[in-house]
Amino acid sequence: MHGAERLSALDAAFVYLENDVQPLHVGSVLVFAGPAPEPGRLAAELEARLAPLAWHRRHIRRMPLDLGRPVWVSSERCGLDEHLHHLDLAAPGDDAALRDLVARLMVPRLAVSRPPFELWHVDGLSGGRWALVAKVHHALVDGASGMDLVGSLLAPPALPPGGAGWPSTGAGPGRVQGGPDPGARPRPTRVDVVLGGAGWLAALPLRAARLTLRSLVAPRAALRRVRLVRHGLAQVVQPDLPPCVLNGPLGPGRLWGWAGAPLAEVEAVGRSAGATVNDVFLAAVAGGLRGYLLERGEPLDGLVARAIVPVSGRSAGSPVRPGNIASAMFVVLPVAVARPLARLALVHGRTEEQKSRAVADGTAAMVRAAEHVPAPLLARAAGAYARAGQGRVNVAASGVTGPREVCHLAGSPLLDLLPYVPVALDVRATFALVTYAGRCTVGVTGDAASLPDLHRLVEHVDRALRELLDAPAAPAARGADAAPEG
Repeated sequence: MHGAERLSALDAAFVYLENDVQPLHVGSVLVFAGPAPEPGRLAAELEARLAPLAWHRRHIRRMPLDLGRPVWVSSERCGLDEHLHHLDLAAPGDDAALRDLVARLMVPRLAVSRPPFELWHVDGLSGGRWALVAKVHHALVDGASGMDLVGSLLAPPALPPGGAGWPSTGAGPGRVQGGPDPGARPRPTRVDVVLGGAGWLAALPLRAARLTLRSLVAPRAALRRVRLVRHGLAQVVQPDLPPCVLNGPLGPGRLWGWAGAPLAEVEAVGRSAGATVNDVFLAAVAGGLRGYLLERGEPLDGLVARAIVPVSGRSAGSPVRPGNIASAMFVVLPVAVARPLARLALVHGRTEEQKSRAVADGTAAMVRAAEHVPAPLLARAAGAYARAGQGRVNVAASGVTGPREVCHLAGSPLLDLLPYVPVALDVRATFALVTYAGRCTVGVTGDAASLPDLHRLVEHVDRALRELLDAPAAPAARGADAAPEG
């Protein structure tokens, strides 16, 4: 079995970490202007758009006893009929009904024994709208590749509705490589699986020797790699944070919602503060958490809201393949600060500090180092970590850039692109920013058992975002040293 078939250590970890109360898939909700297409027409168009691609024709197979990392194999059946479902939303079909439907659809795990994705064609939305709900396993996508996979289903603005898909190169969605899948082979026999795992294990000493030789030949580069790994570990392995409602065991249910604002206004606020769109997003999350926790009567004194912020490792304009190529920063959100612009200044300062200390490089080096960990140890460590829980971060916040102009599917213009990111590892709330066609949308996912009033958190994020947009322009430094206010 060729090594290119094997999942990376990070992708494999998403398989190992998954359990019944921690399904690890990401989602997108695409809301279109009507009239809705006939189910048969939509299925035919989706089939045509998926035909040149490879990612939907493979599934994951684990090694016996996890002696090697899982492998991608070609599926015997790869028709869309098993993955595309049609349903009608009951009246009144408003946004609240769509929100509740998506939360229910995202609860069950995806079977990795077949191509790990599902699509739902949803009719009956108010205002003559319809939706496509996409659900894809995290081992298959990160933020960038997930956006590109969604983009592969859409017609770009340069083409008429019903035209060809996104081109295979460029900066927009659709950069996923098509044609024959180089990462999957025909379904292996049990003997193939056992021999492949044994061969991978047998090659470990050779890889270790090669790494040692490379270190001897280039000791400075080796020392830099060691320092980066140590730096990454220092960010991940930190003392547990103080107890907070945002951390703890998860239940099986999920709640979800979204808030949004015009992209031009978000960009303008960022420019006036010398900050980025992502900084504005994180400041809005901090303000939303502040309002939500105060409303619940949660104490802010001593609270540390530490967010893990994924950073894409993909170079701009390069072809995107399915899988995860990501590192992360860790940003303490200033939830104790009352003034919106002061929160933004603090967030910007902290993200700049993380960049200056090359935190993302350190976590990326740690992820690369995991490639040399024997698969049985990696699987058992992931399982133990999932069972033990963690208290080093208590929220996750990711941002992805989508198309800047309106796209189409089956002749319908895409109105809204709404993100869903799972909760996991004792993190009870996640936040995802997607930009599309002049709008920023923040999707919020929460554990239903511990955060049954998640809709209030969504409302507070929306209010905090609006407060930032309505605040008078201020220099970048204003409020950076402001004392926390209750």
